[in-house]
Amino acid sequence: MNDESKITSVTNICIILLRELRVEKGVHQAQVADWMGKTPSAWTKIEAGKSPLQFETFIRVCNGMAVRASNVMTTAELYSTLLNQNGWAIISTEFDIAEDDLLRQAQQYWASAGCRSGGTNRWGYASVLNGPLYQLNNTVSLAPVFQFALDAEFRQSQLNYQPITSNGF
Repeated sequence: MNDESKITSVTNICIILLRELRVEKGVHQAQVADWMGKTPSAWTKIEAGKSPLQFETFIRVCNGMAVRASNVMTTAELYSTLLNQNGWAIISTEFDIAEDDLLRQAQQYWASAGCRSGGTNRWGYASVLNGPLYQLNNTVSLAPVFQFALDAEFRQSQLNYQPITSNGF
């Protein structure tokens, strides 16, 4: 492991992708819970990192959102590689979900003024499942929730975001 404060798992990357996809599609947490056959608080706990994501639940949620589970997994693997290249340890064994720094940072991002001010498609491309996108000029376009974890300057801009009012103040 490169840095103990930069730890996550592919499963938790999937949780983040599913949450972003849910928001992108305008689906309420209660609807996801219905697909799972559970209470709304059950899905809320999964998104918050307080309960693990079971495989059957993952499949049901993907089916409910009309996306292939393999597409979510492929995107999770791409983000896993990008995170690993940037010093993150991607754990494949079970570990305390409270130790997952990516989920913690995702929660910070979702609570930030910058995130809350964004529209339904905050990341500027068709779907969170279309990233990360590697450009010919050696830049990478990625969903803001992952940019928040990787880019300290972006993180600060989201945490300190001040909306511009109509009178310029």
